[in-house]
Amino acid sequence: MVVLNKPNKPNYSQAKAYQPISLLEYTGKLMEKVIAKQVNVDIEVHKLIPMTQFGSRPHHNAVNTITTLVYHIQATHATGCAGALLLSDILGFFNNINTGHIT
Repeated sequence: MVVLNKPNKPNYSQAKAYQPISLLEYTGKLMEKVIAKQVNVDIEVHKLIPMTQFGSRPHHNAVNTITTLVYHIQATHATGCAGALLLSDILGFFNNINTGHIT
């Protein structure tokens, strides 16, 4: 823990004139980013997640998702086949599970 003076405080005899900074918190955040980046590199190199998985992946965004979806719709239509699309919103899904049905 490092304690820094807050700028432009008239009385430095009071505790609220100082700002404590936890170096462990910043070091932990830095390590978390380094490890997450390495895990993502390993996932890409070893192809552990299919390219159609867009969530929580670097360089994958909503535009990639929509482009892939449109491509599959057009390819299905071009072959004359019927297709189906199931979309669901799972926000809060795990918080609202009825645990009485799980055995």
